[in-house]
Amino acid sequence: MASRLTAMEKMLLFHKLERDLFHRLVHDLAQDPAAMRWVIALWLWLESVGHHDFIRRVAALPGPVVLRFVEEAIACLRCLAISLGGQGGATASDGGDRRLPCTNALLAEPIDDVAYFQGRREVLDGVIHQHKSICLAVCNVAGNNATCMPGNAGSVVPAATPPRAMVVSSPIRATPRVALAPMMQLINPMATPSFPLNPMASPWIPITQSPLPDDYRSLFITFSKGYPISKEDIMEFFNSVFGPCIETVMVEKVAPGQQPVYGRVVLCSAAMIPVVLDGRQTAKFLIKGRHLWARIYIPSSRLSDA
Repeated sequence: MASRLTAMEKMLLFHKLERDLFHRLVHDLAQDPAAMRWVIALWLWLESVGHHDFIRRVAALPGPVVLRFVEEAIACLRCLAISLGGQGGATASDGGDRRLPCTNALLAEPIDDVAYFQGRREVLDGVIHQHKSICLAVCNVAGNNATCMPGNAGSVVPAATPPRAMVVSSPIRATPRVALAPMMQLINPMATPSFPLNPMASPWIPITQSPLPDDYRSLFITFSKGYPISKEDIMEFFNSVFGPCIETVMVEKVAPGQQPVYGRVVLCSAAMIPVVLDGRQTAKFLIKGRHLWARIYIPSSRLSDA
């Protein structure tokens, strides 16, 4: 007779998607484990209030786009923590753009900007509940008893014990770190925000972020057979609907007398991919009476690595 699963084993199976995404964020995308638990907690809270399949849809996206979602989640978490704790003299507007274009692409109802989270105690309580009841249990690095902290060689933090002060940094740009000490104090009353920053951390040096390669900013497009669409019409359509977001459009090269059936759209920013696709794997558009289908572009080299 097969042995019955324990409650913990059932939880791990139920939240396999969250565990897999956490490991991808930490191992493949080199993000901080403690911060990623909070990010996933925020996304679990979004699902709990009606934004269904948010995590599944994020997990289906390529790494650079996932990091855009992470960056927006961190901005929301900063706003939650700062508004309730007032630590460090920071404001909700710190960190640049307050808008949430990627996150909003997957929400049933859009959020204006990160200011939505300021002073929202019910949101904070919900995020903390998801963090305590799910993320601390299922989001472990390599499934062992210790969590390796990227960027701090040789240091480990017990996976089941929240750090004294959660330090969040941008996954895209090198930005000054902001401690979420107020959030940690609510979980662990003994935690103190006296030293929110790591005194052993390397000095922050701003760097210039190079644009992502075309492969990570592209959509693969197809047409109905016999009904191709010109590059000019495609560019005009997307720029008119989503603003100036297209860098270039390429279509299949065909022999004389034949018509193209596929092409590629290179966007100015990878963050526009979930916006254009509306959070779906495939989107359908009608351009001058002709259909165009779009999905994330995956070059053959990435397919062979999968």
